Amino acid sequence: MDYKKLDLPNTNYPNQEQLKAFETAFNAFLETNPQENENHQNYAFNDLLKGVFKYKVKPTKKIDSAILNDNGKVEVIIEFKALKNPNEFIKKGDLNVKALHESLLYYLIERKEGNNNLKHLILGTIKELYIIDADEFEVFYKDKEIQKAFENCHDKKGNDPRTKAFYDACQKRLNELDRSLKYHHISLKKENLALIYQALSPNFLLKIPKYSDANTLNKDFYEELLYILGLEEQNDKGKILIKPSRTQNSLSYALKEQYKNLDDEQVMALLIAWNNRILFLRLLESLLISFKHFKEPFLTTENFKDFNALNTLFFEVLAKKNSERLPEIKEDKILEKIPYLNSSLFDKTPLESKGHEIKLLDNKKLEIYKNSVLKKHEDYQKDLKELPLLKYLFEFLRLYKFTTTPKDIKDNTDTSESRLINPSVLGLVFEKLNGYKEGSFYTPSFITSYMCKESITTIVRDKFNAIYQWDCKDLEALKGKIDRNFSKEKAKEYLKTLLTLRICDPAVGSGHFLVSALNEMVWVAYELGLIVSLYRHELRLENDEIIIHTPEDKIFNYTIPHSENDPHHHIQKELFELKKFIIENCLFGVDINPNSCEITKLRLWIELLKYSYYIFEEGKNTNNLETLPNIDINIKCANSLISRFNLNDDLKKIPNIKQKIQEYKDLVAQYKDPNPLYPLNKADLINKIQDLKNTFSLTLKDPKTKAELEKTIEKHIKKYNFFALDDKSLLDGLNYFIPSLFGTLKLSPKEEEEAFASYGRIRALRKKLDDALSGREYQNAFEWRFEFPEVLDDEGDFLGFDCIIGNPPYIKEGGNKELFASTKRLRTYQGKMDIWYHFVGIGLEILKQNRVLSFIATNNWTTNAGAEKLRNILLRETQFILLIDFGDYRVFESADIQTMIMCFKKIISPNQYFFDYRKIIAKKPSDTNRITLLQRKECEGNLYLNAKIEKKNLINKTLFFSHFNSIFNTILKNAILFLNKKEITNGIHPHYDRINKKINEKFSNQFFNGEGIFVLSEAEKNNLKLSQKEMKLLKPSYETAEIMKYSTLSQNQHWIIYTDSSFKNPKSMDDYPNLKKHLDRFKEVITSDNKPYGLHRARDERFFTGDPRIIVLRKCAKEPIFSYVNFDCYVSATFYIIKTKRFDSKFLVGLLNSLLIRFWLKHRGKVQGNNYQIDKEPLMNIPLIKITKSNKPIADKIIALVDKILQAKEEDPKANTQGLEKEIDALVYQLYHLTDEEIKTIEDGQ
Repeated sequence: MDYKKLDLPNTNYPNQEQLKAFETAFNAFLETNPQENENHQNYAFNDLLKGVFKYKVKPTKKIDSAILNDNGKVEVIIEFKALKNPNEFIKKGDLNVKALHESLLYYLIERKEGNNNLKHLILGTIKELYIIDADEFEVFYKDKEIQKAFENCHDKKGNDPRTKAFYDACQKRLNELDRSLKYHHISLKKENLALIYQALSPNFLLKIPKYSDANTLNKDFYEELLYILGLEEQNDKGKILIKPSRTQNSLSYALKEQYKNLDDEQVMALLIAWNNRILFLRLLESLLISFKHFKEPFLTTENFKDFNALNTLFFEVLAKKNSERLPEIKEDKILEKIPYLNSSLFDKTPLESKGHEIKLLDNKKLEIYKNSVLKKHEDYQKDLKELPLLKYLFEFLRLYKFTTTPKDIKDNTDTSESRLINPSVLGLVFEKLNGYKEGSFYTPSFITSYMCKESITTIVRDKFNAIYQWDCKDLEALKGKIDRNFSKEKAKEYLKTLLTLRICDPAVGSGHFLVSALNEMVWVAYELGLIVSLYRHELRLENDEIIIHTPEDKIFNYTIPHSENDPHHHIQKELFELKKFIIENCLFGVDINPNSCEITKLRLWIELLKYSYYIFEEGKNTNNLETLPNIDINIKCANSLISRFNLNDDLKKIPNIKQKIQEYKDLVAQYKDPNPLYPLNKADLINKIQDLKNTFSLTLKDPKTKAELEKTIEKHIKKYNFFALDDKSLLDGLNYFIPSLFGTLKLSPKEEEEAFASYGRIRALRKKLDDALSGREYQNAFEWRFEFPEVLDDEGDFLGFDCIIGNPPYIKEGGNKELFASTKRLRTYQGKMDIWYHFVGIGLEILKQNRVLSFIATNNWTTNAGAEKLRNILLRETQFILLIDFGDYRVFESADIQTMIMCFKKIISPNQYFFDYRKIIAKKPSDTNRITLLQRKECEGNLYLNAKIEKKNLINKTLFFSHFNSIFNTILKNAILFLNKKEITNGIHPHYDRINKKINEKFSNQFFNGEGIFVLSEAEKNNLKLSQKEMKLLKPSYETAEIMKYSTLSQNQHWIIYTDSSFKNPKSMDDYPNLKKHLDRFKEVITSDNKPYGLHRARDERFFTGDPRIIVLRKCAKEPIFSYVNFDCYVSATFYIIKTKRFDSKFLVGLLNSLLIRFWLKHRGKVQGNNYQIDKEPLMNIPLIKITKSNKPIADKIIALVDKILQAKEEDPKANTQGLEKEIDALVYQLYHLTDEEIKTIEDGQ
């Protein structure tokens, strides 16, 4: 066996505060007397672990020292040796010594006792540590000879059970094994302080990753950047919005001083454009320095002394090809070296085209930000007060380490990790600034990369299996097949197959999913052995970044190549071309927000820029970088939920459709190519593409009218040539004809009159055609039918995407009616829904059969009443692949919502199947819960199920997945009745019952808080001095103070003015003058649909009067509350009311208040934290027992016990009836035929 030393991975670099605390404790450890015995030195090391990292470190029965978890299980085995025993410890990298043999014995004992949680083993002295991953010992665990020696020793099976015999056997076997044992070596010296801290931190030692998202927003950087830009965050009803600040001499201040006619919206537009360019330039500068293209930073005030010089850099350098640049720029030693990159980022914005450019801004001194990074840096004086604006901006950016190099991103060992700004962090800054109006939040990398990996690997496997008729279970099996059929030609064919994937994010936001998808596709290509230049290299995806390791285990970094045959040049070029192809052909996005689209383009562009390479001509390096393509055409700005055309609408009526589709595809390809053979400018190409799309639109919408119009135009041209047809809009999108080559015909007055009549008919037909395509509901519509030619076949039929992925917006219908108005015709529309349900519906429509949709969204769709249509669509049209419910773990730090990853395959699934369901059920979940959940590794507080779908039983029902399914099945098997809609109603919605603080503030505090509007107290009722007739409109109103579990107090404290929709008529109150006068006081406050005098929702009055009813508290803590009433009882929307003739109400109230139904509602109802939410949907899903001849005796006993409870509560509302309630619980268990074990589960679960 040989022993291989590994570098420690960068896991958790300490900040200054942590390092200082650790240094104090470490210095105390270093004072340990080297002459002391083994135990003393071990205790000193244990004290260091306990003091700094709060580990539970102690000896166990079998092990001298170990780190234990909260359950007392060993996670790290520690074998410490005194310096006095050098023969027992490692020398010169040879680990085959007693210290290793002892730790191996402890390891095998733990494994025998069922411990699978071992993380590391530490072999140490006070001078050095050898740390070995417990997974490395798996080879010993499986080795027959070592196992035999262990059994001889531990189980006393052999002739020599001494531990020495075991150690000797280990020493012999380790010498024989042809394997490598990897380890980390740490020298315990002061100069290694940070490294030692990392090695001993829980992130490394216990394998608890400190989640360091590549997209984590750097707060210090972001806040100071906002300050310099002259912006600030403002909280608007929970949304964090960004608006111009009043900071003097900031960028927004300078802008408003120069261009006084601009409004805030225009100021934001210019600031965003300039900020995007400047941050991008800082990243480009870093890239060019890493390439060794520049030796020093060029973004300085020495090179660009004012805003005019910066403007020149934007539009005269970066916006122009080298050949088109002015002579003075070509001669400038800095500017001539800055490459042309073909980015729309440096196209003038509409405002800049009107003269609002950065060049005229004043460069006045800006006061240094109170928490500035400059104040913490040794290069600047601590009392620095101010700097000229541009100098401040450049100096600020210089102190942060902008990087695109994998090594920097992976091995971030700056003394403050917050100084590293990589493309992903920039992406987040772009996103926050560009989403300034929406208060948007981003999707972290651990989500985007996980979802892309799960989806893309599944699709690739399925695609290869289908094409090559293989039956590979995973990527590894696929690679095996490819290896066995490998040749250069085959490799090209396999790569071509992989690159037929079409991935779309229909709510693309900042483009984070597309960036992750890009990197995942590159990784899959590498994993399948299809990237030739990486044959001897290792490519890894780490924190959403591609990291390439050379055969010497160094990290690949591209620099200026001297030869075209440089292997690094080949890698850079092949990865650039691969990424370019994927971005151009495989990745698509749509977003309603134009700013979001711009960030997505920029982020994808930066991903490509990182692999830009130098162009060689005739074997010589030109020092020019490869021009980047126009990739912006794959990212469209529109409303992806609204389309005029169906996906199966026929284009075949268009003459020469194949030719037109090919022309469309060629134009799009030409647009993307930065160096076309026959160049057309971008505007001309866009116009040509738009003309073709207009043709498609007109044909699809009204082919009959279009054909009639074309015929009429043709007739007109033949008779009158182009007379009166000078309006180009008449001909847009039509197959019109070339004008006569012999000039315009001279028409007689009569012919002119006829021609004008013909023109009138043409205009009328054109209007009819255009009207069919217009309409408010189609504003900003997106035509999936033909917008992406990459998903059309040769005849223009829509093929669909292989993967729909993303994080759609979460917006509830309540309070956003206007947003939902244009979506009511969508099949997912339903009252009380969330907008993201529509994205699932559209996503499935644009998805190919047998392909995957993967979203992260809110987790309540499984039970939400407004998601019934969505659930039915998913059940009927897909197979559930994966649901990962994060429970109380907050995936989005800025949003207090519960989320779930969901993955569905579009396929007609069998009626019954199983799928992978996971959920965090811990009340206070940690990152460990989230990490292990995604890995599907055991962890306390996580639930893993092989969950069952039975379609026919779930249509129109809510979905629940639980480890209590066997109990639920027993309950359902014995229950055959459910409440229906007619037996349940919500209480009254007055709008409003009383004046609250918020209303009072809105109306300048002219009322008293708590003053009654529709609901009056006894005193308020008496003060109104109502007539007998008016008193008839007052009904007894009951609230939570009177309504308790089982019983309701008969004496009401409040009265409700019970007016239905007929009181919408203002004259309806003429017979009730005192009530009219009272309500008129609140005329402006009342928002009821039936104002001025009617309740908003009065409900069917039969639910408040007559036969016994059950009042249900809609939101209750700890336990559900069902209350029996047999008198007139009017309640607000805080309650639901059950009124049914199918059940005895006393029997029903006993059943509903039982522990069994509480258990059902806890696990199958709506629960938020510890609070039950009992709406109509959960009530209708409670499985109820029908009273039959056989179970009537039990039902009668329940009714008798309820009678006793009601009697006791009538005598004393606080009477303790727990004993009677327990008797009811026992009887209910009998009704549902539960076993003792099932009863115990229910009672333990309360």
